[in-house]
Amino acid sequence: MKYNKTNNDELYIRLKNEINSIQSRYILLERLFSTAEGINYDMPVFLQSPEGRAAFNNAVMKLVSEQFISPVGNPNTAQGLHLKYRINRSLEKKDKDLVAQIIRSIAPPATLDYYIKNPQDFLNDRVIIEIICLFLKQKNKDLITVNERAYQLFDDEKFFKGEGKNRSYGETVLKRLGLSYASIGCQETVEPFFSFQNKDFYSLAARNIYIIENKDTFWSFKRNIMDSSSKIKADMLVYGEGKKIVSSFQFIEEYEVDAQQDHFFYFGDLDPEGINIYCQLLDEYPQYKIYPFAEGYKAVLEIGMLREPVKTPKEQRVRKENIEKFIQALEESPELKKLESSVSSGVFDLSWIVMLKKHLEGGFYIPQEALSATKMKERFGTNRNDGSQT
Repeated sequence: MKYNKTNNDELYIRLKNEINSIQSRYILLERLFSTAEGINYDMPVFLQSPEGRAAFNNAVMKLVSEQFISPVGNPNTAQGLHLKYRINRSLEKKDKDLVAQIIRSIAPPATLDYYIKNPQDFLNDRVIIEIICLFLKQKNKDLITVNERAYQLFDDEKFFKGEGKNRSYGETVLKRLGLSYASIGCQETVEPFFSFQNKDFYSLAARNIYIIENKDTFWSFKRNIMDSSSKIKADMLVYGEGKKIVSSFQFIEEYEVDAQQDHFFYFGDLDPEGINIYCQLLDEYPQYKIYPFAEGYKAVLEIGMLREPVKTPKEQRVRKENIEKFIQALEESPELKKLESSVSSGVFDLSWIVMLKKHLEGGFYIPQEALSATKMKERFGTNRNDGSQT
């Protein structure tokens, strides 16, 4: 017997009708099963199959989740069903009245689905729902920011996007209503980042953009690479400010970057936090070509390995797949490929990448500050009459 959603609905309805037909306060699982068997000729055999047992189990659990019946005692089957259920007749009229109230309170473009399935949440959210639905009826809504709309509606500018569960609860209710910020005429603002660009930035067909995780290294990079004669060609420098860059990076659109032509190089601490930030950037912004700054990480590793290795704090963890993703991106970096092609002997040493991977897998860390301003100048600086850049 083939079973589909229609059959599933029929099974649920037949069980519900059977419960309504009896006067007792309780119904046995055995009676529910017999009712299911009586639906048609094929049903007894079907209910013995894994698919049939699952369908019956789902129908009973749906009746429980809707508070139509309540289990008595402990589960007595492998599927978690009980031998006996209490019929919640006192709740039936109350639930119908509540559903009617939900339907009256919520109108398109808001949707009913969530609150019909979770009526208790409607009681908790009723005041917020009323404010949002009243606003939806207004015409000619001016487009403003999320925080501005939150203040207008709830006297709390952080009610949609605040820190903590309570101060962002408005966003939860909005989602439960099937609405977006656009539905209530507002938009999220992009958090800006701090950056520098070369004078010819907008005239270049392709640019190299460096994202530096920490403040000290950012300023050292600007003075000794961007503002000096250097082997590294940096057309734009972005201060990542730790994890903040994951959200603020969308501000890059304000600089008219070309996702196909421009290259981005991320440089952070050689630790779980730094690797995770880089991988988050890859996941959040797949349209951009973002690579690890290979020469920077190589320098940090070589300088850091001259000291005793330091273990990463216990609260920091990096997933193995993130290490693999980071190493793969490092090996694919156009910066590394340029260096490889410039080696006249044809032998390009990549053993440091193997060492870097072992370092991360071993739970050690080296801060990017290991590459001090002095070391940066020594490694990447060039004479003014030597115009070579990579």
